[in-house]
Amino acid sequence: MATRIILHIGVQKSGTTFLQQVLQANADALAKAGVRYPVSPDWARGKRTVANHEWATYGLLGAEFPWVSHDRASEEATSWQTLLDDVKSRPGTVLLSAEALSVIRTPAIHRFFDALGADDIEVVVTARSLGWALPSLWQQHIRNGRSVSFGTYLTGLANEREKGRDHIETDRSAHLWRAFDLGRLARRWSDAGATRVSIVTTPGRPPRLLWQRFAEAIGLLALAEPPTMPTERAHTGLTAPETLVLSSMNAAIRQASWSGQHADWIRQAVTARFQARPRRGGKVATPPEWRERLTEWSNEDLAALQDTPAHIVGDLEDLRYDPSAETTTPPTPEEIAQAGAEAAMALATVALQETLIQRNIRRLRHRLTT
Repeated sequence: MATRIILHIGVQKSGTTFLQQVLQANADALAKAGVRYPVSPDWARGKRTVANHEWATYGLLGAEFPWVSHDRASEEATSWQTLLDDVKSRPGTVLLSAEALSVIRTPAIHRFFDALGADDIEVVVTARSLGWALPSLWQQHIRNGRSVSFGTYLTGLANEREKGRDHIETDRSAHLWRAFDLGRLARRWSDAGATRVSIVTTPGRPPRLLWQRFAEAIGLLALAEPPTMPTERAHTGLTAPETLVLSSMNAAIRQASWSGQHADWIRQAVTARFQARPRRGGKVATPPEWRERLTEWSNEDLAALQDTPAHIVGDLEDLRYDPSAETTTPPTPEEIAQAGAEAAMALATVALQETLIQRNIRRLRHRLTT
């Protein structure tokens, strides 16, 4: 079985998908360098364009993840067993990547370690500043169908944080702070038995820098320049005016009681249209009234991180929130109107395509019956 396991556990919005693209594209080169990154169609089942191991962990830990139902966990049981068999099939070093692992509680960490069965388990965390992560998380929240304002979203996070350490460590619903409070995250995994915890910092750009620091963290400096480097951005977020338009759409969709599948289809069409346009408006920025609070959170978390045995790869200041960097102006009415027009065009295009499909079906049926 594997004698050394490296776990890349996120966190979300830190370039994880980009890293997984690099790992997948360079699996053969990694193997030649002595690190195996399992890529198996048995557990990916063709449903993801980027191979990672998150879904497989659902099969072991199930409802430990707040968004995973018991039925979904049962569906992934085979995926987990396939991955576990792969890990145990050969000696050497195995690298697994699953950003959802950053939210699990201490008993689940012990369960995960026991299942893997290796004596040497290293944990690697990639991270960005709260000033980047929280706006990105909110717009992802909107992409997932919500309509809450950014201020209300931050109020919810503040309320969770103010409930204290015991709440964050034990309450299943407090998963965001279990991941994004990096000091507690590092301490949790270290205390649970990880032989080493590394925090890889990133300023966001260039993405190659993130890979180089990640390669250093896992001991693969020889692959700091991998044979294949993805040229496309792994994820393209929404801009501020686009997020406001999609938020209003979500509220209208919910009021109309559309099915979840239909609503997801509409959102995908709209976001695809958004991302194709050249002038999209400014990024989502932290509201001015929240910037002092984010500064406090950032300073508290970094002080706690420095008091852990975690190994920092990169510049710790990459993780510090700097309110003076918030130079984006609020979206103008014209920018919001333009985003709204693009959303309307996306819906009109979908409706037109559906009309043409139905017309062709009727023509075909007519020919078959005459």
